[in-house]
Amino acid sequence: MQHIYIDESSQTQNRFLVLGGINVPSETVQHLEDEIRRSRLPALPYGEMKWQKVSTSKLDTYKRVSDVVLSPSQGPLRAIEFHSLVVDTRKLKDKTFNKGSREVGFNKEIYQLCQKFGRIHRSALFHVYLDNRDTNSSTNELRNILNFGIRSGQADRDWPYRRVHFRNSSDCLSLQIVDLFLGAIAFKLNGHYAAIGASESKRSLSDFILQKAGVRSVEKDTAVRGRFTIWHRQLK
Repeated sequence: MQHIYIDESSQTQNRFLVLGGINVPSETVQHLEDEIRRSRLPALPYGEMKWQKVSTSKLDTYKRVSDVVLSPSQGPLRAIEFHSLVVDTRKLKDKTFNKGSREVGFNKEIYQLCQKFGRIHRSALFHVYLDNRDTNSSTNELRNILNFGIRSGQADRDWPYRRVHFRNSSDCLSLQIVDLFLGAIAFKLNGHYAAIGASESKRSLSDFILQKAGVRSVEKDTAVRGRFTIWHRQLK
């Protein structure tokens, strides 16, 4: 069983919407959480870690936490993957394709990201955990759509998305890691990195995460597979 934790960044205020998720084998979930808790000491024993909270005093801690996933030297953590999807919101056509609803369009991008995990791991079963948000959409409906969708390309897949639930990021360390990775990408994509007066601590963390991940430019697609990928969706 694979656990996928999905979050989003810059949904409403910026040009580029970035969604991403980490894929954690079920037998590795507890080990990941233990390593994150260890790496955040002593500066951040409690509280939610998130991109908005990055500061000079906590920068080294955020780097250690990020490095738990980015560069484990050995062991089960090397199986963890992060995949992200970028949407240029200037090209969205919600009135034409999404019944005039931004939420419908947003759910389509979650669908695309989940299907990428399904295409990469063709024999896996998944539990999908989305960061909690206000929505009229049913997670059961999304689970059904995901399962019907993947069968259109892989007829032998028998209901691989077994669970789709919301989780509160304040209680989920894996979602907090996703938030940091998305922040590092969106900070550059949306021009905040180059802005006058930009946070030096966020610049440093963005550089650290992307360099460790082997990403040379957030404006270009990475390889489809890998431990850290970026996919710019080409909207028609």
